[in-house]
Amino acid sequence: MSHPYLPRGVVLALLFLLLSWQPAAAETIRLNGTGCGVTLMKPLIASFQKSHPEISFEVQKSVGSAASLKAIAKGALDVAVPGRELKPQEKVAGIAWYEYGRTPYAVVTHHDTKLDNVTTGQLAAMYFGTHGEWADGDFVRVVLRPKEDIDTAVLRSLSPEMDRAVTAAHARPDMLMGITDQETFDHLKKTAGTISFIPLIMPLSEPGTVNVARLNGVAPTLSNLSDGKYGYAKKILVVTKKNPSPGVKAFVQFLESKKARAMAQKLGLLPAAGK
Repeated sequence: MSHPYLPRGVVLALLFLLLSWQPAAAETIRLNGTGCGVTLMKPLIASFQKSHPEISFEVQKSVGSAASLKAIAKGALDVAVPGRELKPQEKVAGIAWYEYGRTPYAVVTHHDTKLDNVTTGQLAAMYFGTHGEWADGDFVRVVLRPKEDIDTAVLRSLSPEMDRAVTAAHARPDMLMGITDQETFDHLKKTAGTISFIPLIMPLSEPGTVNVARLNGVAPTLSNLSDGKYGYAKKILVVTKKNPSPGVKAFVQFLESKKARAMAQKLGLLPAAGK
């Protein structure tokens, strides 16, 4: 029976559309990478899902850059967000990558240590162990990163003295170690007297939980990084398969949108020029 107010042809067309309509295919995107990359992606994912509720994400505890690149090469991840450039052996067939942006490294201390500024020489003395106490008498507790990490390499690059100090610190017994960005950040939040050199994304993810200091009088801000006044930063890359799924393709397109790039800046990332 035709609708009393609609022509028969219109009714048939509407019926055809109703019967042929299919909901968007559900998809789960597996994402992992460096700790600050995972921290950055979580609010971006939440924003993306508002317009793509059919796409879910599986984001486990950070496995680090190297492990995430191995996982995506083996098909165990759909998106990797490493915190460094790919090594020659990691540039395997079937994957694609680009730089999403840079986040400044920052000298960060426990919340109760009100350090406003530190020089490279003072920081080196803390790593050597010759500057062993804060002004309030609490012990200086350096949180190290693994020797092979890009974070350690950048810290060494501050000065020849800092390079020697990092080597000395790794030889000292009973030092605190942060295997990932998140573990390092957790030490800084929980342990009095701690100090480390971590990506700005981490303290910005939980404002007020730690203290961020200037280095040689320069604040680790995005504007100072962009202007060349502050030169220590960690790259965040986005790695996918060369022929990604529709969901991954939509997510990468979202990451390049003005909305996502503006969000990333508020989260501590200076976005790279568009792909």
